[in-house]
Amino acid sequence: MAIKNILVPYDFSDCATDALRVAAKIARLTGACIDVVHVYEQPTDFHPGNQRLRDSIDEQLERVPALPFLRGIELRKFMLRQLSITEIFKNDRLAKSDLVVMGSHGARGFRGVVGSNTQKVVRIAPMPVLVIKHQIDDFTVNDLVYASNFTETDIMKFDAFLPVLEIFDPKVHLVKVNTPKAFERSEDTYKAIDRFLQRHELRKFTSTIYNDLSIEEGILNFARGIDADMIAMATHGRTGFFQVVNGSLTEDIVNHTTFPVLSVKL
Repeated sequence: MAIKNILVPYDFSDCATDALRVAAKIARLTGACIDVVHVYEQPTDFHPGNQRLRDSIDEQLERVPALPFLRGIELRKFMLRQLSITEIFKNDRLAKSDLVVMGSHGARGFRGVVGSNTQKVVRIAPMPVLVIKHQIDDFTVNDLVYASNFTETDIMKFDAFLPVLEIFDPKVHLVKVNTPKAFERSEDTYKAIDRFLQRHELRKFTSTIYNDLSIEEGILNFARGIDADMIAMATHGRTGFFQVVNGSLTEDIVNHTTFPVLSVKL
């Protein structure tokens, strides 16, 4: 399935612009249209201040297409009033997006953004979500870590990542993290990885059982060790962004990584 529409929630911050820059690179490679969406919750009264706020947002949205990295890309702008971020997919067009690209602030602001808006979008989005942590001038993916338990559900859900993989044709590093609390025999893990490879005929890949004290540390340490460009994983919608594979990625660990993270809801 091709990527035709990319949704970028946009609050005019630097981290939102970092996400928009990555979305622009993907759009340039695929011919996709970018939907830039600003969501704000506004009282229904007609206070003059509300009108000034709308006018200010309109003016800022009008300036977005002038960003140099968006030149030549099809762009649509949305301002959704009286909606929270969790209601964004009530819009029929946005609900049909093929990919969401969102930014997150650095360590200091992480809990305010990923702990709220970005985590909420990852939890409810029916399509894959790519979280960008910092400015990347020329986004590319040569090495992608797919962290998984390789259950039947994980194996099937990998299909959702294929449109992104087809753009960049990265080497896919399949990794299962073993911990003292969540130990699995190597024989069982490799059987599960074999089932994965029977369904997904990857051209370039490695498979690794990585031992660490926690799953989150294992994923991040493995990704650092191979100098990965992206981490991909399936998430559990009810528990959100940090509930992955055998355990949960804690906010503290993810807070301090700069890896782009591509997730899809199980």
